[in-house]
Amino acid sequence: MITAKGIVLLIFILSFVLILSEKLHRSIAAWLGCVLMLFTGHATGVFSLADGHSLEHEMLTWIEFEVIGLLLGMMVFAGLLEISGFFEFVAVKATKMSKGDPWLLVVYLGTLTTLLSLVIDNVTAIIIIAPITLKICRKMEISAIPPLLAEAILSDTGGVASMVGDPPNVMIAAAAHDQGGELANMFGFNGFLLHLGILTLLAWVATLGYMRWYYREYLTNKPDNIESVLEENEWDMVEDLRLMKTTLFLLAITVVGFSVTELLHLGIEIHAIALAGAGLALAFARPEDNEMRDGLMHSVTEKIEWAALLFFAGLFMLVGAVGNVGYLEKLADWIFVTFGSNQVMLAVAVVWVSAIASALIDNIPFTAAMIPVIISIGENNPDVDIAPLFWALAMGAGFGGNATPIGSSANVMTVSISERGPEPISTKEWLKVGLPVMIITCCVATIFIVLFHGFYSSV
Repeated sequence: MITAKGIVLLIFILSFVLILSEKLHRSIAAWLGCVLMLFTGHATGVFSLADGHSLEHEMLTWIEFEVIGLLLGMMVFAGLLEISGFFEFVAVKATKMSKGDPWLLVVYLGTLTTLLSLVIDNVTAIIIIAPITLKICRKMEISAIPPLLAEAILSDTGGVASMVGDPPNVMIAAAAHDQGGELANMFGFNGFLLHLGILTLLAWVATLGYMRWYYREYLTNKPDNIESVLEENEWDMVEDLRLMKTTLFLLAITVVGFSVTELLHLGIEIHAIALAGAGLALAFARPEDNEMRDGLMHSVTEKIEWAALLFFAGLFMLVGAVGNVGYLEKLADWIFVTFGSNQVMLAVAVVWVSAIASALIDNIPFTAAMIPVIISIGENNPDVDIAPLFWALAMGAGFGGNATPIGSSANVMTVSISERGPEPISTKEWLKVGLPVMIITCCVATIFIVLFHGFYSSV
């Protein structure tokens, strides 16, 4: 007979089958699972509740509102930039730079997104770049799927090298800082670049190489209408120059705020900076067109991906439910029991288990569940150095997120934005590209762990 915890796991699996099958919209599938979790919790009392919490309150605590706030703030910026005509401007500019070559376009946009992911999180980079990509591909009359996939996957891969490039890295750095001592020193902004920079560069090049091979036919067909696009003046695309400049200035201040607060340990959450910056951008937005000014708020809210935000909230609750009944801890305990006798193999196991788990669920909640388990491994086993395990978690969560469209927050946003165009990215297409990339990059990570395990140690 199935237990109450077994029912929770069954609901979780069925929800993800529905999400990946695309039989239902992913947001509806996630929230259907949440409703079933709520009914199961009331009927069986399976979930552990904090003092004074109702089940509904407890489920809300499973949502990472920091992530929701960060996404919302950056979506406001993206909405203002789109209204100003900035995306059209960049679309024409980038098309001219690539001279209509689809491969150069993929390289330029993928590289730009990766570079942005070194100084801001990759979700923000996608929110900025993906709408531009749709505009470019619409003008060139080519499929937007290859460049969009390249941006998401290359930003996931490149973001591994930066403390602020991927949300799991921010969480790992914060946990290491709380441990103090040499561990805190290793996991700073420069520490991530030093320990993961070369590894990430090699993984990034291998990823680009695979995509070059996979999309070899697409990349050799030059668009028929490219000459007319190349003749366009990008400045004619700008609808409101003052609005564009104001928004870009405040966006730059916000991005600098992301880096400064991490470098100086100011104790200000990134989502608070994003929301504050977005609020200032709305306050200082003064479109030249009076009619547009009156309807600005409505225009901005129309461009926010509400369905994606709802999906994230539902996803966090589904993963929170599985974590609450102990399945994620059991997984981590199994890793240690199976591989704990060899610290190198233990780190390799963390890479692969984190990668596989992050492919199936968003890497943010999985990282949140794994961090305390890694810390407890170190506390219960003083001979185990947890620094390599933290580095392995960063590698696995970052590279593993490439495998599926729900493996990372950047992936979810990319798919959501692709739905604005005529060709949404399907789960099948993502798996054809992302799953091999996950395997390739995790193999690179495994080689580095085996060869340079001492380099990742804190002793």
